[in-house]
Amino acid sequence: MDKSVVKLNQRTILAILIVFSILQALYNALLPIYLDEAYYWVWAMRPEFSYYDHPGMVAWMIYPFTFIANNEFTIRLSTVIAMSVTVWYLVKVSLEAFQNDEEKNTAWYVFFIFIANPAVHMGYVFITPDSPLMMFWAAGLYYTFMALKYGKTKDFIISGFLVGAMMLSKYAGILFPAAVFLYILICRRDVLKDYRLWVSLIIAILCLFPIFYWNYQYDWISIKFQYEHGTSSGFSFAGWDFILFILGSLFVIPTPVFGYVFLKYLWLKDYLHNKEVLFFIFLALVPMLFFFYKGFFKKMELNWIIPAFISSIILIGYAVAKYNMKKTFKYGIIFSLVLVVILKLAPVLPFPAHLNIAERLIGYKEAVIQFEKYIKDDDLIFSNHLTTASMLTFYLPEHPLTHINVPSRFSQYTIWDETDGIFNYDKEGVYFGKDDAYNFLKEKYSSVIPLEVIKVTPYNAFEKTFYVYRCIP
Repeated sequence: MDKSVVKLNQRTILAILIVFSILQALYNALLPIYLDEAYYWVWAMRPEFSYYDHPGMVAWMIYPFTFIANNEFTIRLSTVIAMSVTVWYLVKVSLEAFQNDEEKNTAWYVFFIFIANPAVHMGYVFITPDSPLMMFWAAGLYYTFMALKYGKTKDFIISGFLVGAMMLSKYAGILFPAAVFLYILICRRDVLKDYRLWVSLIIAILCLFPIFYWNYQYDWISIKFQYEHGTSSGFSFAGWDFILFILGSLFVIPTPVFGYVFLKYLWLKDYLHNKEVLFFIFLALVPMLFFFYKGFFKKMELNWIIPAFISSIILIGYAVAKYNMKKTFKYGIIFSLVLVVILKLAPVLPFPAHLNIAERLIGYKEAVIQFEKYIKDDDLIFSNHLTTASMLTFYLPEHPLTHINVPSRFSQYTIWDETDGIFNYDKEGVYFGKDDAYNFLKEKYSSVIPLEVIKVTPYNAFEKTFYVYRCIP
């Protein structure tokens, strides 16, 4: 492909992407904070090398924006940037990999399939560990492809840092180097003799120092938690959970039309003698088959398979271009955009609560505002769960750190609360939580005073109930 055409395509796509990103960022300011987002924001307020639930990248990405302001718009700027960088590198690697006349529109197809995807639109809104993972995975695709194609030292070095950044984002990032090495062993064994490959691997390992250092301090609890979280204790079939996970991975995340394109392309098998296309095949199928295997025995979450989606979307765009599937592409985009419109308007559409995908966003801010009047100077704020505690910290003035003083699942709060001595129950404060923890609190404090049962019934959402108690040691 002519270089001037490539540059024109890049400039045009970049201009569209900038406008699209600005509109996404403005939309984000309209939505309340999501439960998990608030939790990751609290991490950013207490920066550490790593955290119990995930490595630290998501908090490190949020952290710089806390100097601007602590609101929905600024916090989510981090994910808008991450998703935009993701699609930009998918376009760049597509332009580099597919330059024949029959393939030349691949980058455009990849771009529009990506930005029209409903799951991507959710990624543009909610900052989670998947956001940096997607960004570094896409950038890693580009620089690793360039390193293998042209053999430039700088591409090997950058790839090493990006692989390290993937694993600092989410432990699933390890599937990227696993897929690359499997590809090299089968298709490019010549690269094994190149010392720069091993330098790249060493760089990636050195980048993991924050994870190892933090886990060393806490008896490797994060690594143990993630292993147990994603691994079954036995080998019994997961049943419908497995079937639904397969269907979701193939037809929900990419949408049914583009899932069909992906499967059709795999079936045609014309990529078997094309090493460059096989690179993307390995980067899509290795994480996909890994989670399919795990899902056979234990319930998997759909977002876990996102790395496979990032790689497979290039293959989908390539298949559309190579086989001139313009009509299929049109139907796929229309279907995706209809779903996107429903997603964007969900908070105001008259859905019943059980069908409202925005239900978990609504009502917390209103409840926290009602709770605020019970807080005295020097009070500690208590709650019952990590997400409710995070919501309190986010929406209360001055953002006081909330503690969890009742039985709850182990989380980063557990570590902080043990360090801060909360479980001595010798500090006065006020409890706000979904659980009616009166009996437990009565055992731990000399006086527990009921203050209010706050009930919030937002539009098209379930009623949310919160119990408020003053706890006096």
